[in-house]
Amino acid sequence: MSNKIKQEINKIEIPNELSQRSKLGISEAKKEMKINNKRFKVKGIAVAAAILISIGTLLFLNNNFNTNDMVNNQKKVVTKHGGIKIPAIQLPKGNTAADMIGLIVYNRKIYTQTRTEIDAENAKAILGKKLGNTKGNIDEWSNQKDYDKEFASTTGIADVYSVKGYDKDFRIMTYGELDGKPYAQFYENLNGITIHNGKDVFGKLKMLGNVTKAQYRTANDWDNNIQNYHSIIDMKIVNAFVEELNGTKQFLRGENSDPIANPKSNDNFSELTITLKDGSKVRLLLLKGGYIYYGFMGAYFKMDDKVFSELWKRIQIYPSL
Repeated sequence: MSNKIKQEINKIEIPNELSQRSKLGISEAKKEMKINNKRFKVKGIAVAAAILISIGTLLFLNNNFNTNDMVNNQKKVVTKHGGIKIPAIQLPKGNTAADMIGLIVYNRKIYTQTRTEIDAENAKAILGKKLGNTKGNIDEWSNQKDYDKEFASTTGIADVYSVKGYDKDFRIMTYGELDGKPYAQFYENLNGITIHNGKDVFGKLKMLGNVTKAQYRTANDWDNNIQNYHSIIDMKIVNAFVEELNGTKQFLRGENSDPIANPKSNDNFSELTITLKDGSKVRLLLLKGGYIYYGFMGAYFKMDDKVFSELWKRIQIYPSL
């Protein structure tokens, strides 16, 4: 692997809360396996096993990994019409012990955990057709053939459903009970696609005309996983922002520069949570200058300065300390 690729990988960050939740889940899963060899049910990412996956410049990874375990034989491509082709995720050919995000293999596509959440009560209302059951067969010791199976997963055994109102080629959902309590987790396919503008991603989230609430939290709170959210009262500005998302310009991550790799502060970074009528909560990462990130994919977006700036003013009430 070239030094340039290594440098770009080192810029990629995964939210602190996500990394910690994954590690805690892995630890608890291994304890349970030692006690009882029976398969166990899990809550999406909460008990994900460890595996390394790559997409272009290996966007999903944090900085603690062994580059010898990686596969990186596909590159993101800019089409002649200016679109960005995000290649399908490449899975490792050998064993690895690196951290990862949760994934499910369905219909020859790889769906990964997402930055959109929903509670079990609201999820039940949009529960679609049952598609199958995850196998819970992938961990850090799995062989390549394990990934070729339908419903192979890094999660434990869970029922998988389509989601009413959403294309199952984009989003599926696990739904069930854990220790007597219902849970739900979205998984989305944001690889093996071509993006021409923001609509190819944000349009799939069905936000336009469905926003009920918007909140944000500062860089400090986001980085330390502090659940300190502030409401945005002016919904006119929020809806204008959501409408403008479809027309945002797409950029490759790791090409020349990646704004999110720069130092973060309350002055230049914020997490925006948009709640929709169906109860789903879409989480976007915003950077001063109009930059927007969603999920764990090889692209980011830039919005028109006028619309973005109006929203940005509303999330600068709590300046850096």
